[in-house]
Amino acid sequence: MNSLIKLSSIALCIGVLAGCQSQIENPEMQQCAQQNYQCEVNCEQQSTGEGMVHKVCSTKCIEAYNQCKANAEALGNVQ
Repeated sequence: MNSLIKLSSIALCIGVLAGCQSQIENPEMQQCAQQNYQCEVNCEQQSTGEGMVHKVCSTKCIEAYNQCKANAEALGNVQ
């Protein structure tokens, strides 16, 4: 539970800092980031520590984020 609080705090800080530095390119990219954050939080809740279960779950989050990002970038180029 402690690591969940740490992860949430870190993600919140990164989100605030990113928002201060520049606006997200498009709403689709913001959606990808939000989905990735939720995926990582779910990984933290489903696993204990940094074991294999967490690594597999986190890898799936990264793959989903990369696909979402590619789709968002392609959509941004069409507009």
